[in-house]
Amino acid sequence: MTSGFLNSIATYYYQNSKDELADYCFVFPSQRAGIFFTNHLRQLVDAPAWAPEIMTISDFFASLSKPIVADNITLLFQLHQVYNQVSGKDTSFDEFLPWGELFLGDFDDIDKYLVDVDQLFSNLISYKELDDDYSHLNEKQLDAIKTFWGAFKAEQLSSHQSQFLENWEHIPKVYKAFKDKLTVQSLAFEGMVYRDIAERIKSETHLDIKWKKIVFVGLNALTPAERKLMDNLKKRQLAEFFWDFSPWMQEKEGEIMPTRGPGLFLNENKLHYPSPKDFIIPLNETGPEISITAVANPTEQLKSVYTFLKNEYESDLKTAIVLADETMLMPALHGIPENVDRVNVTMGYPLNNTPIFGLVNLLFEMQRNARTGKDGSWLYHRHVLPILQHQYIALLAEDDCRQLHKKLVKGNVIFVKAKELQSNALFKLIFSKVNNGSELASYLTDILIKIYELLQPQEDKLLEREFVFALHKSIVRLQDLLEQNQQADITPETWIKLYKKLADFQTVPFKGEPLAGLQVMGILETRALDFDKLIILDLNEGVFPKTSAPNTFIPATLRAGFELPTIEFQDTIFSYYFFRLIHRAKKVELLYSTGAQGMKSNEMSRYLYQLKYEFNAKVQSQTSSGNVSLLSPPDPVAKKTEAIMQELEKYKHGNDKFLSPSALSVYIECPMRFYYQKVAGIKEPDEITEEADARIFGLIFHDVVENLYKPLIGKEVEAANIDSWIKNKKLIDTLIREGFNKHLTDYEKGKSTFTEIHGKNVMVFEVIRRYLLQFLKLEKARAPFTIVNLEPKVEHSYISNHLQLNIGGYIDRLESKDGILRVMDYKTGTGDATISSIADLFNTDKHKKNKATFQTLLYSLILEETAYENTPIQPGVIWVRDVFKKSYDTQLFIKEGKEKQPILLQPVRDEFKAGLDQLFEELFNPEIPFQPVENIDKCRFCTYKALCNR
Repeated sequence: MTSGFLNSIATYYYQNSKDELADYCFVFPSQRAGIFFTNHLRQLVDAPAWAPEIMTISDFFASLSKPIVADNITLLFQLHQVYNQVSGKDTSFDEFLPWGELFLGDFDDIDKYLVDVDQLFSNLISYKELDDDYSHLNEKQLDAIKTFWGAFKAEQLSSHQSQFLENWEHIPKVYKAFKDKLTVQSLAFEGMVYRDIAERIKSETHLDIKWKKIVFVGLNALTPAERKLMDNLKKRQLAEFFWDFSPWMQEKEGEIMPTRGPGLFLNENKLHYPSPKDFIIPLNETGPEISITAVANPTEQLKSVYTFLKNEYESDLKTAIVLADETMLMPALHGIPENVDRVNVTMGYPLNNTPIFGLVNLLFEMQRNARTGKDGSWLYHRHVLPILQHQYIALLAEDDCRQLHKKLVKGNVIFVKAKELQSNALFKLIFSKVNNGSELASYLTDILIKIYELLQPQEDKLLEREFVFALHKSIVRLQDLLEQNQQADITPETWIKLYKKLADFQTVPFKGEPLAGLQVMGILETRALDFDKLIILDLNEGVFPKTSAPNTFIPATLRAGFELPTIEFQDTIFSYYFFRLIHRAKKVELLYSTGAQGMKSNEMSRYLYQLKYEFNAKVQSQTSSGNVSLLSPPDPVAKKTEAIMQELEKYKHGNDKFLSPSALSVYIECPMRFYYQKVAGIKEPDEITEEADARIFGLIFHDVVENLYKPLIGKEVEAANIDSWIKNKKLIDTLIREGFNKHLTDYEKGKSTFTEIHGKNVMVFEVIRRYLLQFLKLEKARAPFTIVNLEPKVEHSYISNHLQLNIGGYIDRLESKDGILRVMDYKTGTGDATISSIADLFNTDKHKKNKATFQTLLYSLILEETAYENTPIQPGVIWVRDVFKKSYDTQLFIKEGKEKQPILLQPVRDEFKAGLDQLFEELFNPEIPFQPVENIDKCRFCTYKALCNR
């Protein structure tokens, strides 16, 4: 710590009032300033002595008042009761909570600024009342009132304006009744204490001050209530005042300070409450060495933090990291280099930014959407899976998380029984349903205690345990408050709102020695403190200062007229904090981000512009950039090593694996994708599907048709058979519903009580029905035909040159008509029914649209070589998406000149086998590696494109 402001005051009083300090009370803007002041004083003392009283300004007011300042939750419950009594309404606490928060903030401001509530909340649609009843208001207040009420005309009020006026008129009564209720219970809100003391002074009630002298140190913007108290103490010669400022904040001859600059309140404070004449405030006339550094994004600031501390960190208390955005605390701590041996975090970490807070929010979502059936509670998969993947849960129950996740995804479980998830003691606590707020509190505390117990043996999880403990304490505190206010049985929704409100103000304190090491702090903790070396992060507009207006029921016009705090007022205060902080330093680095993220602007703070253009400071601007080199990563190549060739050997005769037509299609389209899928065994990620997408559509369509034809296997299908199905709408709907249950909720054989078709699936159901009915009409038109088999598995030991390979798969449908065996495949996707040549089936660039022809031809070849040697075989495709086209046909064609002919296996067999032989020769050639296709456009929707750097 430099020999700065607090050190100068400590020295001043030690030299002038050494023997009387025990009777003094020093009032600071923050507790941190008081701690450092005490340290300065301690270093001056050469013998044991009683320390003076150290307080913040709010603590000092509280010490003069008998009522106790209540917490916000208690105040909200009390205010809710009063509001309903005054308004005559029966507003629920849920509905009232947002209003209550506004009212509390406004009442606090009204009392601290000594505003007459009746004047502020008057309904002045008619201006004639102004002259009679408001003659004592100043011109600024009258203008504010007229401007605000100018938008209201008694004869033209909208419904919203009428509702606003109704609430507006209740506020003075609510305000007075609320304060009366609190007074009876010896409770108060902070502003109420301020006004009480100010009114006691006004009524010349003697304030009992037990100290010989009250010393106000480093305050800035004073409320009227604070000025009343200071005036009283000054008049009684009980107070002394010390104002901290920099030369930049003082008006110099010939210069005019900005109207909203950092020194806005300074001249008034120095005039009305001058410091002792013999006190000389330490001023740094030369100014520090300042650099403003632009970085690409907020996290890039950590490199600058590391470099700054590596070069500039000296010793205890002389260097500080200041965070304009408190959420950057954890990243900033990770940016501290190893030469910094001790770190003191003077700010708490926001509870709502901790991982355990995130877990509790996930639990809330799960509880909010849980359902109760006859056989117990059911939980929605979208809320269960994130809990299983949460960092704490995955750490503490890794095996159970993995198994449950796999089970839910594989079974496509949309709603799961809570009991099915209770595989360990922790999960028994987590996956259970609660019914009210009291149960919710017990539910959360039990889970947090269990998590804490499981983390206890892990020595490196100290921080995680602190987070869990802090959250547990907040929940217990909230439940105690609810019981005290007889609100223990509120709904879970209301409990959650209160919990989140309470958590907004909670921080996780860090243990450490406050007077040692590198100081890491927020802007508010820096008040009245000085450092030699400073690095300040996140100095972006919108972050510092914040540009969001305060939440208030009082319009900005009236706030300005009655001199209540506005957003401009907030800007001025933080401007003071900033310029006061940096002026005594020797070296300052100011960081801002040039990359917009979320709601954060990419513009540097207005204070940095002020620093560059309005103040006589030596500022150097720079941009932090790393060495970036653009590399074109090489395409991956999988050479056919001995291990890979052994995997391929499993497809040869005598082994149990076989190459299916779809697997060969993958190889033709991209050899590298074949390697990932079939050789390396990298599966595409599964996910739970709750809406019938194109894949599910096709599966349901296929199943319905299969179930219709299954009783007729080996028999001739006549038009009358199909016509009876078309007329039996109940049968069709039942089969479609069975398809939905099978493919969307294949959990406990589709017996879930929550498999009702809803949402988009209602529309999909209707679409599937229409496509089925149209398809059956087309089938009826080409009847009769014989169903030979459905879903038969075919295998063949195919000889290709020196290779003997297992090939095979499942054929959707075999039928015969007019002496021809037809190999039919259902396709819900796109494709071409006509090929230009057999060679196109093996062409990487043309295979995708000809895939159906390749696959059905391969099945046809297997059938001929295994069971139907002398039978004409014809491949065919049922194009589901084309059933409404007039040109619908299930045949496949090959061009011969300008004509096209239906494809039969026998005429094209030899050419097709030659293509297959060449394909197998390449696949099993150890000299030809697996590599991706050259055309990158084909990789756009590939699951493995990241592995190929595409």
